Amino acid sequence: MQAFGVNELISAVSGQCLQAGQAKEITGAKIDSRKVLPGDLYIPIIGKNNDGHRFIEGAVDNGAAAVLVDANHSVNVPESITVIQVASTFDAMKKLALANRKRFDIPVVAVTGSAGKTTTKDLIAAVLSQKFSTLKTIGNLNNAYGIPQTLFGLSEGHECAVVEMGMDHMGELTESIWEVLPHIAVITNIGSAHLENLGCKENTLKAKKEICSTLEAEDFCLVNGDDPYLRQIKDEKYRVVRVGINHEDVDLKADNVTTGKSGIDFDVSGEHYHFKIPGIHNVYNCLMAIWIAREYGIDGRAVQRAFDEFVPSGNRMKTENIGEVTFIDDSYNANPESVRAAVNAVFDMCESENGRFIAVLGDMLEIGESGAKAHYDCGVFAASKADALIAVGEISRENTMAGFSSVKKDAAFSAKDAEEAVALLSDFIRPGDTVLIKASHGMALDRMIPLLKEAKS
Repeated sequence: MQAFGVNELISAVSGQCLQAGQAKEITGAKIDSRKVLPGDLYIPIIGKNNDGHRFIEGAVDNGAAAVLVDANHSVNVPESITVIQVASTFDAMKKLALANRKRFDIPVVAVTGSAGKTTTKDLIAAVLSQKFSTLKTIGNLNNAYGIPQTLFGLSEGHECAVVEMGMDHMGELTESIWEVLPHIAVITNIGSAHLENLGCKENTLKAKKEICSTLEAEDFCLVNGDDPYLRQIKDEKYRVVRVGINHEDVDLKADNVTTGKSGIDFDVSGEHYHFKIPGIHNVYNCLMAIWIAREYGIDGRAVQRAFDEFVPSGNRMKTENIGEVTFIDDSYNANPESVRAAVNAVFDMCESENGRFIAVLGDMLEIGESGAKAHYDCGVFAASKADALIAVGEISRENTMAGFSSVKKDAAFSAKDAEEAVALLSDFIRPGDTVLIKASHGMALDRMIPLLKEAKS
């Protein structure tokens, strides 16, 4: 964050100074008292389970120069600490994020989508970083609390920013997009994620389209031009750009696409590209990064360099070998579209190998009333590619396993959790096998590889 003078800060958050303190300026802002650094402002957020006001003392101990306090709370801190009262600390956080964002006249890209948004965000940032000092969303800071924290990170040295925006209900993107004010809004796809709250894909499209709310005539909405729902976005006040593989009317098209163990290869306007993570779905992610690169004058060699250096965030198609078995950890999250994409990608990796493809598929959460059928269908699809299945969790045991078994009998097994899945795998795997681990984050299957390593040691 570029430093705020105390009076400037008070104005930005529509606050009232209760205690002047000694601070002349604030150099950062945190909502987690444990992460406060000397000179920071601590913003105590009132959540469902915790009230951040309880941790003000800890924030002060860590060096907070100023604290916000909700109108319904009182605070007792040393006289050296600046205390600013606001009507709502949550609203004040968002106001401060907007104030910091408005200081910078730089290109800002906002990314959302039912699947692939983190990889797309990382790819766009990797490509832009070849030419510009680029801020990007780190970790899972993509919600109403995380987006302000990303924007607090904007400082004088940044030349552009890429902000990931997640959502699970109507109106959520609208609440945050006015802080981000992007020049390019990216929507990766419209899938089955969050149908529990949104009900249908038509509503998902409406909710995702909220990311375009602040776009002006000179701004862009960049979408997957092969997605039947995103193809409905047209004749808007902003410019719509489509990338794709299967339709000729897209603005940027990939040709000669091949995928295998070494990754994907494709051509765009006569230029050849290679991306080391397999899966056709990654072509779309790459295309979006290529289009933005061209928009900002980054040539194909720099783009390929970014692709070569790319490291995915979190547990996304993370490859690790234990002995002579290859594990693909994609356990960060799951919905029907991302499960199919992951199964396809790992199948492509295994095509030229002699070992088996074992799919460990856990419950997909938040996909609503269609959950049972969606799990069953994923089981059927997995059976068309994988040699064996371990279904983890109650929903997967009842439905994914049934779908798989309808195609391949006696090749599906079930486990209640990561520990049981590891016990099954330990007895089942053999040298040369490739194992995909895919489930919603709440299933905690990211524990499997550490548990397997522990069992081997």
